[in-house]
Amino acid sequence: MKLKSWLRLLLLTVDSNAAQFNQVPLTFPDDWNLNTLPSPNATGHLVFDTISSLLQHWPNTRYHYVECWILTLVTTRPLRVLYFDGSSATKMPDGPMDTQDLLAWGAVLPERATVEWEYERLNRMCDTLGFDAMQLNFEVMLCNFTDGVQIQTFLRLEDEPRFPHHGYAFIHSSTWHDHHPGETRIHLDLTYAISLYDIALAPSLVSSRYGQARRDHRVLGIDERDMAAVLARVQAIPSHSSHCSGSGIDWRTLFQGLRDRYATRLEVLRSVLVEDNSVQRAFVLIQTLLGPYRLHSAVVPPPSGSDTAFAVPVFRLCATAHTLFANSESVQATLTASEHLLLTAARETNREICRTLVGMWAEGVRYPASLSGSRLTGKWRSEVDRLMDWLGWSVWMKCRPACAADESCYLPGGPFSMEEWNCPVPRCVRLFEPYSGID
Repeated sequence: MKLKSWLRLLLLTVDSNAAQFNQVPLTFPDDWNLNTLPSPNATGHLVFDTISSLLQHWPNTRYHYVECWILTLVTTRPLRVLYFDGSSATKMPDGPMDTQDLLAWGAVLPERATVEWEYERLNRMCDTLGFDAMQLNFEVMLCNFTDGVQIQTFLRLEDEPRFPHHGYAFIHSSTWHDHHPGETRIHLDLTYAISLYDIALAPSLVSSRYGQARRDHRVLGIDERDMAAVLARVQAIPSHSSHCSGSGIDWRTLFQGLRDRYATRLEVLRSVLVEDNSVQRAFVLIQTLLGPYRLHSAVVPPPSGSDTAFAVPVFRLCATAHTLFANSESVQATLTASEHLLLTAARETNREICRTLVGMWAEGVRYPASLSGSRLTGKWRSEVDRLMDWLGWSVWMKCRPACAADESCYLPGGPFSMEEWNCPVPRCVRLFEPYSGID
C-alpha cells in the first residue's frame, strides 16, 4: 500500500453472499519472447503489491492524543467494514482522502482534507453505502455504537508515561503489525476487492499516472463515468454474509507465497552483482531460483548461437506454475470480477520475475565462457535493479545497518514527520530512555 496507495484499493471485510458481478474474460498473452518488457501502463504488479501489503503498517506508511480514558468494545456479530488501504487516516490535501471523497461526495475535494470535515465525510459514507464501519489505515470508525457492538470496559486510566513526542506510543504499537501477516484480527474478503488500478474499471486514470512516480498516483482527475462505475461496484456488495461467494482461492496466501519465493533471493542476487566479476556466483543463484522449472529437455542437447527458443518452456513453466490451476472451466466459472483482477495481477507479476531471471539464465547457458569475465556483471545488475524497482516491494526498505535491540526501524511519514511525507527513508530510533528524536 504505498504512500499514495489510497488510490489503489477499497477492501471489504464482509463475508458476502451469492450476488455476482458481471464476469470479465481473463486474457493472458501467449507471448513468450524473453525480450518483451511489460507495458508501461501495466498495473498488475501494483495490484499484487497492494494485496500483499494489506493490514501491514510499514508498506502503508511508505505509500501514503491522550485523555486517559479507554473504551473497549466487542462485536456481537460480523461487521461490514469498508477498508481503505494506505495512509488513509492522514488529513492531507494531496491524496490520502481522495477515494473517501469520491464515495462521500462523488468528487475529489482536496480542500476538505481536514479534521473539520471528518465526521461529515464519515456520516455521508455511512448513510449512503450501508456499512457498519469504515477502516482508515488502522483506525476503525463505527457508524453506530449500539448496533453490532457492546461495551466491554469504559475505564479511566493513570496518565501514560510522558514520551518526548506523542508519536512514540503510536510507534510502539504500530511495529507489531509492520510486516506480514499484519493485523490478523481482521479478515478481508478479497472476492469483492475494488482497485482503482483496475484499468477496466477506471480507464480515465491511466493517462494521469503515466510517467509519474508511484507515490504520486492519485484519484484526482477521474472522470464522471468512472466515478459512477466505482460507486456502483461498492453499492453492489451483498449486505448479508455467506461463505460461498467466489472461488474459495486463498489469494493472500497465493500472493505471499510468491513473495516468499523471490523477495530474499532477489535481494541477495542484487548484492552479489554489486561485486566485480561476480557473474559466476550470480548464475549459480539464478539456477537455484529456477530449479523447479529448468526442464531437462531445455538444455539437452546444449543450445548454441543466439536463439533463445530453448528457454521458452522454462519461461512458460516458471510464469504459470502457481496459477495454472485457475485455467480450468470449473474455477473460471466461480471467479468474481475482483478475483479476475487478482489472478491477472498474480500472473503479470510472476511473469515479469520469470522473464527477467530466465533471460539471464539463458544468456549464461548460451555463453558459458562469459561467466568467468565481467561483461555481464553490469548488464545483469541493471536488470535486477529494474525488476526490483518495478516490483517496489516494501520488504526491501529497511534500516541498514540493522537496529539495536532497544531501537526500532522507523519509517517517517504522516502525521509525525510531514516534512518527509513524500520521500521517507527508514532510520533507527530509540523507543526507550534515552529517547532519540522522530521529527
